[in-house]
Amino acid sequence: MNMSQVIPDVELKKGSNIMVYGPAFTGKSMFVRSIFRELVRKGYGGIYVLTRDSAETLVEWLDGDYSSKYVRIIDCITKSMVGNVRDSDSIKYETVMDLTGISAKISKFFEDFWRNGVRDVVVVFDSLSTLLMYMNLQTVFRFLHILTGRVKVAGSIAFYIVEDGMHDERTIATLKQLFNGVIEFKEENGKKYIRFVSPFTQTEWREIVVEENEVVVVV
Repeated sequence: MNMSQVIPDVELKKGSNIMVYGPAFTGKSMFVRSIFRELVRKGYGGIYVLTRDSAETLVEWLDGDYSSKYVRIIDCITKSMVGNVRDSDSIKYETVMDLTGISAKISKFFEDFWRNGVRDVVVVFDSLSTLLMYMNLQTVFRFLHILTGRVKVAGSIAFYIVEDGMHDERTIATLKQLFNGVIEFKEENGKKYIRFVSPFTQTEWREIVVEENEVVVVV
């Protein structure tokens, strides 16, 4: 899925860090997964950080699009639930509290891709809200400042999911300083909508339907 198919006039620019923000169950994760899958199909290297789902679940969802050459996953759930788990070349296990470990693994994956000649990389962090449940804003901000800087320098594209209703206005305003724009989701009268907001542009709300494997626009 090309993002411009859902949000017209919005182009994915290399070096961009994008917040994906909205209430639960409005399609944020499915939207980001669909973009991730599409870019991997185009030859991008994909780094997916999971803080509320398992690597196994994501691999199953990707199905035939999962490739250990092009997909790298950091699973921050399984290790806490089952204890010792064995890393593979493409899947690493970490805990939500170890931001240093997560950062090191992301850096290692970037290096792996570059060493294998993969220059275009997409990063997904699903979700930042889990980090903010366990750590203070200052700690998470420092971590993100380094990560977003790395994405920018590498000319990559990154998406960071944040749940509406879980954080105060100050937290959201502080986080937004790190991002080039925000993909916003909302639900009204049983219908779901999406738009893009940045310092330079704001699109109209568009109605969407969240299907099993993608988000589609209601024409």
